[in-house]
Amino acid sequence: MIWARASFLLVLFIYSTSVASQLKLTGKMIQGGLVIGWATPGAKIHLDGRPITQSDEGDFLIGFPRDAKPSFKLEIFSKGGLSHSRLLSIGQRHYDIQRIDGLSKRKVTPNAKDLDLIRRQSELISKARLESVMEPYFTAGFIRPIVGRVTGVFGSQRILNGKRKRPHFGLDIAAPEGSAIKAASDGVVVFVHNGMFFNGKTVIINHGLGLRSTYIHMSSITVKPGMKVTKGQIVGTVGKTGRATGPHLHWGLQLNQTPLDPEQLLRD
Repeated sequence: MIWARASFLLVLFIYSTSVASQLKLTGKMIQGGLVIGWATPGAKIHLDGRPITQSDEGDFLIGFPRDAKPSFKLEIFSKGGLSHSRLLSIGQRHYDIQRIDGLSKRKVTPNAKDLDLIRRQSELISKARLESVMEPYFTAGFIRPIVGRVTGVFGSQRILNGKRKRPHFGLDIAAPEGSAIKAASDGVVVFVHNGMFFNGKTVIINHGLGLRSTYIHMSSITVKPGMKVTKGQIVGTVGKTGRATGPHLHWGLQLNQTPLDPEQLLRD
């Protein structure tokens, strides 16, 4: 069972006494968590010295990786200078080991031809991830894309056919094949593929400022690249394409290059 030693749901308002600025942070201060922030538009935002993109409306995002360190320094610089600095304490998690057997040998140990295909398909995804969407569509909030039994959680170490593989970066939800899959939030479709080696039928939705949902193993897709989708809109159906032992949706969440835990968005 996956659990958090410290899980923080933070809603923070800070008013500077020296400048007319405001900061708001909402989300989980936890490994794999996403924090949705707002600061006075035009501010410069740094996390451990790394610049964070801000929308014209003032929105910004912070994501903490699976193995995030215990603390990060957040700095907000207004036009007049430093307006706020805060040390963010990050809840540390412990992760299960999940064993899955019965997979096709090639889906666990691809041959040379497969590896070439996987590389070319990965390049397509990398290109889609470069597409910039500055509109903060994520402010519409998030819903569960389908209703079903959770069969895989974020962060668990995967043992496939007895071979140790990389951790699981997403949420697996089992449902009957053909069940409708909904957009978790507003966004723009930036990638569609009808047959990836591992992922099968795949859709990627950019929710703005580098936050993306990835749906894989689908049986059908009803959207096209460039389409704007709204929260709850049907984007396809559940399947078992790619590397899968049964019909389910794998919902991945990523902020820029950092995989995050979608389930944290659905918890109060």
